[in-house]
Amino acid sequence: MPPLLHDIMRVLLLLAGPAAFVCLINAGIALRREGGTSFWVGGGFSKWMLWAVIFLALEPTLTWFQFFGVPVFFPPGAAIGTPWLSNIQTGATTFVNDLLVARIVPVLAAFFVIRAVLDMANGTGPLPSILSAMFLLAISTTHGLIDGWTPGGNRFSLAVGLESMWNYLAGRIMPIAAGLAICGAVIQFAFNQSGALRLVACAGGFLTVNALWVLITRMM
Repeated sequence: MPPLLHDIMRVLLLLAGPAAFVCLINAGIALRREGGTSFWVGGGFSKWMLWAVIFLALEPTLTWFQFFGVPVFFPPGAAIGTPWLSNIQTGATTFVNDLLVARIVPVLAAFFVIRAVLDMANGTGPLPSILSAMFLLAISTTHGLIDGWTPGGNRFSLAVGLESMWNYLAGRIMPIAAGLAICGAVIQFAFNQSGALRLVACAGGFLTVNALWVLITRMM
């Protein structure tokens, strides 16, 4: 393989991590557009989260070519021999990490907090905007989690990442959502508002999502 083509491939693979950061930023924005406390299946939030997993699992997934007997010419850790391509990779990574993630994302989250105050002024709940702001402030941690869920050298990294995301959602996020639903039910009951029973039922569903999934799979 020509060295220049090899270096171009290495640059693209090394930019997969920053691209995942951009996907997570777009996911946080899409989450607020879709309601904050919920998202559309196949909508913007789920699409950008899927692309974040794909980018972080891209290099391990390339071992599929080796599994089929096709040699991979850009091994992990290979250096970029062309200086100007190396500068492009360094500049793009610095732009994403030092500007977008470190500076723009906190400002964007602050605007969502202001949006939460405006939502309260309009008589709607502030929770959607607050949750979107929290998601944006935690994208570095989310990026690290997904990166850990897509182990290197495993051609099934993409599937492992999606499975781990599901387990984290069902085992960690759903119990928190159930607690928030109970808090909301208590508040609505205290103010004699309708919908408290619905929130209690949602809390029960959140806590039993794993059991419901097992039941559905066994029924099929």
